[in-house]
Amino acid sequence: MPKVVELLVHGVGGATPIEQLDDPSPARVSGDQTVGFYRHKSPPPGLIPPDVLPGTGADAPGERSAAVRSELVQEAYCWSGLTSASASRAAWLILLPFTLVNAAAWMRPTGPPGRAGRIGRATNDAVARLLALSLTGTFLLAAGGVGIDLIGWQCAARPQCGSHWSVLAFLAAPDSWAHPAGRRLALTALVPLVLLGLLWFLARRSWVAYESVRFRVDVAEGDGGLSEPGFWEGEFQVGRLRTLHVSLGVVTVALMLTVPALTVDGDSTWGRVLLGVVLAVLLWVVAATAAQSGTRAVPGLALLRLAAFAVLVAAVVYVLAPHDWPGPGHRLPGYGSLLMLWVAGQIVLLLASVVAVALIGRGSSGQMLRGFITPVFAALALFLGIAYSAAVLTRVSDWLGHVEGTAVLLARPPAVVSWAAVAFGLEIVLVVLLVLYLVVRVSWRVRRGWRAVLTEYDAVPTAPHTPGSGPVPEVSSRARGQAKKIVRMRAIATLTESAGRYLAVLVSPLVLLASYGVVTTLTDWVTPPTPRTYATQYVNPVPGIVTLLYNAGSWVVGLTAVGLVTLVWQAYRNEALRKVVGVLWDLGTFWPRAAHPLAPPCYGERCVPELVARITQLTEQGHGVVVSGHSQGSVLAAATLLKLPAERASRVALLTHGSPLQRLYGRFFPAYFDAGQLGVLAARLPRWRNLWRLTDPIGGPIDPVERHEPLRDPVRFFPTVHEVAYPPVRWHLDYPLDSAYGDELAAAADAVGSGEPLRRTSPGPNSD
Repeated sequence: MPKVVELLVHGVGGATPIEQLDDPSPARVSGDQTVGFYRHKSPPPGLIPPDVLPGTGADAPGERSAAVRSELVQEAYCWSGLTSASASRAAWLILLPFTLVNAAAWMRPTGPPGRAGRIGRATNDAVARLLALSLTGTFLLAAGGVGIDLIGWQCAARPQCGSHWSVLAFLAAPDSWAHPAGRRLALTALVPLVLLGLLWFLARRSWVAYESVRFRVDVAEGDGGLSEPGFWEGEFQVGRLRTLHVSLGVVTVALMLTVPALTVDGDSTWGRVLLGVVLAVLLWVVAATAAQSGTRAVPGLALLRLAAFAVLVAAVVYVLAPHDWPGPGHRLPGYGSLLMLWVAGQIVLLLASVVAVALIGRGSSGQMLRGFITPVFAALALFLGIAYSAAVLTRVSDWLGHVEGTAVLLARPPAVVSWAAVAFGLEIVLVVLLVLYLVVRVSWRVRRGWRAVLTEYDAVPTAPHTPGSGPVPEVSSRARGQAKKIVRMRAIATLTESAGRYLAVLVSPLVLLASYGVVTTLTDWVTPPTPRTYATQYVNPVPGIVTLLYNAGSWVVGLTAVGLVTLVWQAYRNEALRKVVGVLWDLGTFWPRAAHPLAPPCYGERCVPELVARITQLTEQGHGVVVSGHSQGSVLAAATLLKLPAERASRVALLTHGSPLQRLYGRFFPAYFDAGQLGVLAARLPRWRNLWRLTDPIGGPIDPVERHEPLRDPVRFFPTVHEVAYPPVRWHLDYPLDSAYGDELAAAADAVGSGEPLRRTSPGPNSD
């Protein structure tokens, strides 16, 4: 009976059990087809894991510790089915802004334990939920712009446009019952409502598969952090937030129907009353979202949802009533102002996020941007949401308006879309400048450092040389190339530490430009200026620069929609591309949906309870467990072991490699992965070792763990007599091929391989 199990947890990008175990036919011993635990059907003889490839500097089989012989079995936990296995996951690209704003909610600094810190944390969480709520509104406003404005109000009102598209013919025909303006608007309001229904369906489907998973064994519970009670059980929280976001979407559609009708009526008493009621329900949604938390439910959510649908029905009745609608040639009355007010509200929320972080207290120098990465990440999410919306509005406007043999028929999108185009153009310039800077920085490091690498590897030519006897021996071009490759990979890896600053450089000008655009628009409410018209009041070269940015950004805006659809379609058809896309979700959907319930689901709420149950089962059977976590797998492993009771943790060792626990998670999410939290984990385990390389841009050292020098990468500089190619730089991959992995695995197995079976204290999954 085996006494030690090496539990492999893979990282980003997905991995199959075949790849993890290097076995063409592994057997599933627990779990299901989506997520499961696998072992060899017929364990290979001798050492497990198999010997490393020859020539990598690994020890010979006979030199390994006896603890890693037949006493050790491999078991692979494969969770890639949650993020990249299904073709439908490709559509999650559209939800990237939701993912980013949800991640931003978890990036707050730790803060002091006092009253000010609690107020700051509560404010930060409330603002994060409101930012997420505003993103849902952005998507609904864009969908309403397509359906209500471009299709219902503009295209269907023009026979040249409406009759050209067969699906719109019944709206465009003058004798059709659906042709009157009010009916067109009411019918095309189905477009944003269908989008809202689709988002609700996807959220509910994932809620059943992910958030509804519960711990079935005893777990450790702490006062905060990842071990907080209910942290990985977001079923009810997501359900409440989903109700709030659906209510907001319904109210947004009601607003888009009420505002145009009231705009053309002017002094309609009923219209003003209805607008007041719609705004009151909107404020109710906002207040309930701000007051919502993971442990406290806001009363009256069912009544709020009923009120949202009631005002939608009232708005439909109001828009169907007789109004003095203007003729074709104008965009939907009030739509541009509604968009700009929405963006203005988002900017106010970003400022509130900055204030919330300041209330918590500036983080330490080890935290990304000293804790202010939260508003930066939230701003990126908002910008992507606006970018998606602008791209869709622009492309649909061009698509509907360009009828064969006819000039452009539709009004251009609102001024906010023009400002978004300028922002795109500015972003192009910033990205190009940043890339050039990084290329120069890395090239300079390579130029200055490659000779030091030769010395480090003792690869400097040592042929004897007598003055006057000939030229000094030189390094071969291949050796020089190998040295430069090593330095280049090390230089690229160091860029990770500055990721927050680079992101701030890219995002901050966009926030300033958006603020400027809002102010200029609000100063001229009736005819809000576009960036190009506003720039004419300045002397050259300002108008020319703005025009150039607008033209470049307009192309990017147009291509964004096409590129996004193409990428989703190709990822749907291509498994390799789908795995690349899945990396985004591996990194972005680890966290529970505490801010945005319509974001892609949190795989941690499925994986952590499952890993806890499996490790509990193995220790109850008397086995020691060595959890081997690579990359994101090390994050899952840490989250799991923090929930493991102390008596179980005493039989578990942790071996992390290529781990972002401190380098990325500790800096981006300090409240959950700072040195204090990692120190708590290290104190609970009999052994924890961490392997890392200077060439790894993701993995790095972990301070609470016993410090080790970085692994040499590559292990040798020159090829052996049996090789032709120079040894590869493995950067973030293939840690088990290094001899240090086998040594640490042997020591970890020795640390947990003795002891009597633990008494079963709670039911677990069926034994394999």
